[in-house]
This record gives sequence, C-alpha cells and structure tokens, in this order.
Amino acid sequence: MTGWFPVSSCTPTCLDDVPGAARATRARRWADVSRALAGAGRGDAASAAGRALAALGIVVQVFPPAVPWPGEGPGPLVVANHVSWVDDVALLALFPRVRPVAKAEVATWPVVGGWARRSGTVFLDRGSLRGLPASVAEVTAILRAGGPVLLHPEGTTACGNELGRFRPAFFQAAVDAGAPVCPVALRYRLDDGRATAAAGYFGGDTLRRSMGRVVGARGLVLEVHQLPALEPGLDRKELAALAEYAVAQVTEARPLSPGARRRRGAHGMTGGRPRGQGRTRTPAPS
Repeated sequence: MTGWFPVSSCTPTCLDDVPGAARATRARRWADVSRALAGAGRGDAASAAGRALAALGIVVQVFPPAVPWPGEGPGPLVVANHVSWVDDVALLALFPRVRPVAKAEVATWPVVGGWARRSGTVFLDRGSLRGLPASVAEVTAILRAGGPVLLHPEGTTACGNELGRFRPAFFQAAVDAGAPVCPVALRYRLDDGRATAAAGYFGGDTLRRSMGRVVGARGLVLEVHQLPALEPGLDRKELAALAEYAVAQVTEARPLSPGARRRRGAHGMTGGRPRGQGRTRTPAPS
C-alpha cells in the first residue's frame, strides 16, 4: 500500500501464451503508436487515441447499455476496472470528452505522458492523503459543469482474473454533483475467444515491457461493456459496491481482497454476462 493507493498483487506470472505478430509488424506498431500518442500528426487526444488503437491492431467490441446513459445534467462519472495502460486510450477514443483520473507519475511516462496531459487528465499525488479532498472537489466541479470523468476505483491494475475493491473516495464527487455513475467492464481476449492478460500492466512491470507485449501480440480484442447507470440518491459506499458488483458480473473475476463482498440482485441487478451483440470497431490492417 502506498498512501491511499493499493499496489497490484498481479505479476508477470499471470501472463499466458499469445500468438505473436511478425517482426515487421511489431516494428511498425512501435513507430505508429509512438507517433500517435506523442502528438505527431493532426487531431486532439481522442483522435490520437483512435490512431494508437489502430496502430496496435486491437479490435474494440462495444456492448451498449440496455438503457442509454443520461445525456443531460451533470456529467457522468464513468468507472471501469483497470487492466492496462490501453484502458484509457480505448475509453478516450470511445468517449472523446471524458477526462481520466490518474496518478501523477503518468504525466512523466514516455510516449503516454504527453498524451495524458493533453487529454485533460486529473493527476493525483498517490503518496499523500492531504491532496485527496482537493482532487475530489476538482472532479466534482468537472461533473457539475457537465463534463464526464473516467475513474478506475481499484486504484491499481489487475490482470483480469482478479478484481480489486472499488474504493469509495471519488464516488463522493458523484454524490456532491448529483451525477450518475456509469460502470464499464473491460475484458481483454484473443480473437479465438480465450481470455488473456497480454495487455496487463502489472506490479513491478515497466511501461516499455507492457507496451512491448501489446505491440507483439496478435489477435487482441478488447470488450467494452457499458452497464446501466446508477442514478443519484445513494451514498458513496453504496455506489462503489454496486459498481464493483456490476463490473464483476461481466468480467467474472474473483475478488482481489478476501474481504470483498458483492451483493447479488442489489437494486435490480442480476448475475451473468450481458447478452446480445456488441458493436465491433476494427482497426486498420496490421
């Protein structure tokens, strides 16, 4: 545990064997994704994210919510499980106005850091609790002004086989702003249907090593499940628990913490993965 951020218990031992891309493809991907995220070419951070996904050869399959998310009033607090640095790239490509919340160190990362700053990321000091109220207040102000915010409530990454507790602190921003909480479940798999941890960014890992695995993988698919919104009226702990439960039902991940409890059937939620066909976004050939 560092400050109020947990540390991922997942390590490279969680990795599985995945088909590899050709050497020429890997080299081209490195160059193209670096160019896209470093800001070369035209467009804002969202369009750069789209170009990066295409460069990586990742197919994004979107499953819309059964009931559309609210489109008026305060901006939504979009909360998603956290597997990889790819998560925010994909979600910003899908939701161009969203502002991610991330640890301050991300701003200094090679390739990704400059892109994160241009996307309007709210950076947090993970080493101190003192800045937490101000960060929550900043997110509250964005939501009140109608802007969407992207949060990973686990505070760390997990490989996809596990799910960390959704910490309630930033859900207070949704409570104070009267904003809906919109859960999103992320699942990485191969094009043959097998779940994979290839995109994971693990504890003790380096960004370059993680990027190298993604660049070198063939047939990566990211499922983005937009789940029903949680409307205002609940407290932050209730919102965190319900959002965590909703995401866990899709990812079918086990709790990262032995104390994690999920309420079945709470507020009309039912178990099982969503049915129906998703919308598939296929990148340019690689």
